[in-house]
Amino acid sequence: MSTEQIAAAQAYVDALSTGDKQKAQAASPHLADDVTLEVGAREFAGHDDVLARITGVWPMTPVYRKNTWPAPTDAGDHVAVDAPMAAVGAGPTKVHLKFWFNDAGKISRVEQENVIGTPLVETDKLPEFVKSRVNGALANDTPIMVAYVDGEGRPHTSLRGSVQAYSDTQLSIWARASTTGIAVAVGSNPNVELLYRDNPTRSTLIFKGKARVEPDEAIRKQIFDDSPEVEQNHESWANGAAIIIDLSEVGGATPDGRVRMKVS
Repeated sequence: MSTEQIAAAQAYVDALSTGDKQKAQAASPHLADDVTLEVGAREFAGHDDVLARITGVWPMTPVYRKNTWPAPTDAGDHVAVDAPMAAVGAGPTKVHLKFWFNDAGKISRVEQENVIGTPLVETDKLPEFVKSRVNGALANDTPIMVAYVDGEGRPHTSLRGSVQAYSDTQLSIWARASTTGIAVAVGSNPNVELLYRDNPTRSTLIFKGKARVEPDEAIRKQIFDDSPEVEQNHESWANGAAIIIDLSEVGGATPDGRVRMKVS
């Protein structure tokens, strides 16, 4: 492969890995009019369609931007780029690019393979990597959002720093008030949904289940004691409520793994 072809591949990578529109325009002259791009099972044909795929911000562009891409290398009949990606939730762990050229030295074909390396755990119990994310959410500055519906059918969302993994199939919340908010709402509508999101690692976990107020004093004390120290220091023991959520579904992805959990 010639130095011009290596440079053409580099111009393409510069655009793909940044989303920068000026870099995409710099790559444009290196694309043949009939260039094709294969990304997984999808194929794009023609200069304009392929250029559009390396112009601007696409779902994976923020992931690509976080990494240092190696220089293209001569692989005999094509030019190759093998880029390791930093660990993120649902993103690839590697990106493989292959470039072929026409007689004029322009890129005629690109093959892109995004390798997903994080394992998918299909289970009926909370994996340990999910529990650790939940238990460390407040300390990680990612308090979990809880959604519930009150007795009049009005939806509510709130950030809860006290959410913890109570068992293999349950979460717990220490609510600071027992006569308002979620502690009252779950008595008429127990359906709740919780969202964990850590944007820097693109980690998302969604929990669905049914919530109830736990009256047993020993369990109530356990849930209070297991909540983060700052939550305990709100001094809500006398007026608070212990809530247990029996999970039915959990789904999402973190750098430690992806999860698809269903409890029958």
